Amino acid sequence: MLQTHKKHSNNGNGRRLRNWCKFFIVLFFMSSNVVAFADRLEWDKVPLKLDLKVGTERFVHFSFPVDVGVPDNLVEHTRIQVVGNSVYLTATQDFERQRFLFRSREDGRVMVVDIEAASTEVGSEHVYIHNVGTTKSNQSKKNRWTPAQLTQFAARVLYAPQRLRLSSSGLIKVSLPKQANSLIRHERIQIRPYASWKTEQGLFVTVLILTNPTHQPIELHPSMLRGSWIAATFHHYRLLPTTTVANVSALYLISDQPFTQVLDF
Repeated sequence: MLQTHKKHSNNGNGRRLRNWCKFFIVLFFMSSNVVAFADRLEWDKVPLKLDLKVGTERFVHFSFPVDVGVPDNLVEHTRIQVVGNSVYLTATQDFERQRFLFRSREDGRVMVVDIEAASTEVGSEHVYIHNVGTTKSNQSKKNRWTPAQLTQFAARVLYAPQRLRLSSSGLIKVSLPKQANSLIRHERIQIRPYASWKTEQGLFVTVLILTNPTHQPIELHPSMLRGSWIAATFHHYRLLPTTTVANVSALYLISDQPFTQVLDF
């Protein structure tokens, strides 16, 4: 028998300003990374598999509020909290794969997820589960890319494994110049254009690789950029000196014109 868990419901000023700016840049990108590097599963009436690391909380997100059915023998060995459309799962001991049921509060449909807990590492702490039927019916809407979605798409192209990359439906790859070192003001940074895509609605996302060739760290901020951009996101807000492995970062730019036109090359 399954038990159901329900919802619970002067210089000093300048320095402080710079620190606040750094904080908000880091906070923005950390929130972007949550989505960019989350695991994604699609429910198509076939049981899904989900792994937990014992003692580590994992977050499962749906597009609708759910209740969770837990096997009786695991009630004492799992901590489960439902908050809105998200389920927070923690296993307190190892257990072999067993069946959990996630029931939509909106229409009663049930998704079957076979969960196993062990001491080994798992994927991203965030997991998004989508209903294939809903996905197909909303395909035309999904082709309308927002700046945030374009940034997530570009970040996955660079850093995520193939299975976690977003579909490029509705995107057309466009050409880029071989260099763009004039993009950033006042700092000696090597800039290599990596790739650029255009949406059907006329938005462009451009990925650039930034390298610090100096022996000093460099702080990054959108105000350093030449051109008028709808959005600009640094993968890391700081480039460490050239002697370290952290002297490389990526920059994701969103514009309503091709990259070269925005820079007026």
